[in-house]
Amino acid sequence: MIYSQPYIKIERQIIRLEQKQIKRTEFMELYEDKIVTASKTFKLRDVYDVSYREMSDEYGFLYLHTNQGVFPYYVESIPDCFMQHYVNMTSM
Repeated sequence: MIYSQPYIKIERQIIRLEQKQIKRTEFMELYEDKIVTASKTFKLRDVYDVSYREMSDEYGFLYLHTNQGVFPYYVESIPDCFMQHYVNMTSM
C-alpha cells in the first residue's frame, strides 16, 4: 500500500422508531495498480482522475472519476497527499 485516505460513511438506521445517523470511518487505499475502498476496488487504469470539492470548513468530497462513473467519498480533511500520490503514480 502506498497511501491510505480516511473517508466517512454515514448510515441511517431506524432504532426504536427514531432515525439515527451512524458515522463510520473507512479507508481508501492506493496501491501500485488499484484503489481499494471498503465496498469497491478500482483498477488504476480504470481511474481517469481524482478531484476534491470543499463543501464547508468541516468537510468535502473526494471524487474518483472512473470508466464506471464518478464516485464521491465524504472526507473531513483535504486529501492533498492522496491526490498527489495518485498524480505521481499515473504520470509515470
